[in-house]
Amino acid sequence: MISDYFRIVEFRLIDAEIIADKKVSYSEFSPDQGMLRGRLLFVDGSTLEFMEYLHRDQRLKYRFHLIDKNGQMVFRYDNAPHHENSTFPHHKHIANDILESEERNFGYTQGNRTSDM
Repeated sequence: MISDYFRIVEFRLIDAEIIADKKVSYSEFSPDQGMLRGRLLFVDGSTLEFMEYLHRDQRLKYRFHLIDKNGQMVFRYDNAPHHENSTFPHHKHIANDILESEERNFGYTQGNRTSDM
């Protein structure tokens, strides 16, 4: 059920010491379908804007956009079908390049924020 995933995400956010502020919305369209959107402000001044649209255990759409404290993009993971590569439609944007990437989820991106910087 989608509400189980939402609870997992909320649990991860409760005690995250690197998060200074958060705004997260959970939309449950049915027991198996929903959307998670939000913005996290980290203590270093960077922000993570994210969206996941899920149906059962499938992530139909996602984007995770990390911006540094100066407003510059650090990375953006998404599965919009606009870049052909071997991991299509999954890819990672960095400053001046598009890289291959596996599918990402909120837990991976939030937990590995600093290693991607």
